[in-house]
Amino acid sequence: MVRVPRIIPVDRSNPMAYLNEGDFVMRYRLSKEAVRDLLREITPHLQRIRNNRGCSVPYHLQLLVALRYLATGDLQITMGDCSDMSTASVSKYVKIVATAIARLAARYIHFPQPDEALSAVSQFFSLARMPGVIGCIDGSHIKKISPGGDNAKVYRCRKGYMSLNVQGICDAQMKFTNILCSWPGSTHDARIFENSRIYTRLEEGQYSGHLLGDSGYGCSSFLLTPLLNPTTEKERKYNSAHIKTRNLIERAFGIWKRRFACLSIPLRTKLATLKVIIIACAILHNIAIERRLINDEYELPDEHDDHEHGEERNAAGGPQKRTALINRWF
Repeated sequence: MVRVPRIIPVDRSNPMAYLNEGDFVMRYRLSKEAVRDLLREITPHLQRIRNNRGCSVPYHLQLLVALRYLATGDLQITMGDCSDMSTASVSKYVKIVATAIARLAARYIHFPQPDEALSAVSQFFSLARMPGVIGCIDGSHIKKISPGGDNAKVYRCRKGYMSLNVQGICDAQMKFTNILCSWPGSTHDARIFENSRIYTRLEEGQYSGHLLGDSGYGCSSFLLTPLLNPTTEKERKYNSAHIKTRNLIERAFGIWKRRFACLSIPLRTKLATLKVIIIACAILHNIAIERRLINDEYELPDEHDDHEHGEERNAAGGPQKRTALINRWF
């Protein structure tokens, strides 16, 4: 007689058990350890539904199905088939989990306080010798289907599709230190910035440093833009250092959208849920960077929509500060 080896089937109900670390990160964008730590943080905000229709979905599977949706942007009916859930359950858990993650924003997304700015300045200076930088700012469009109603047209951006214009500020590690996602796609980057709390704090003189932005913003004492027509060697060196440093925010948006593919397709969720998803993806992006989960495949530039050129929209004191900085450092 031939002894047949016993076949032990793999438990496919728990991806954390049967996937190796590399395959898990590829599918969920975070390591198993990071997911366990995140699960402990959001568990108090998750819902366990108890009724007579059956057992509720365990917390870790609620989190994993939401992460898989954020990472791939697949249709929720496809996600349900792959996760043995109904489409309604997938939709419910994506919203619940994204909302729970967004509650952690104060911990993972925070602009440096004035007494912390010196560290940020030092890190930015080491990249391209650009002095006084505390952050890089830009806007990026997140596509969505038309919200309907009389005001739907305000969500149509310059390129013709419906979107939210998301303002982001990043640090030297490409972590988001500020995210605003409440403005429709037709809004200009400069208007969003001028109506933000960060603008007010900078305008009040709470910081001695400055942000770097593209030429769509106005040059001011707290936000420096590149020169449109550099003529001297010092001005060309300034532009080169400015572009090399400011490029961080464009790379951050590109990595963010590649890592969470749901941000690159027209999302069909309600507007309130979309905003929560954007914040949740920014938090997960920061967690991934903290855990050094950067992959070369994410290093693609953002599809940029708001580079506007022409006459500079300068504010009082902006060109003077820029000229003084050029003469002193370049």
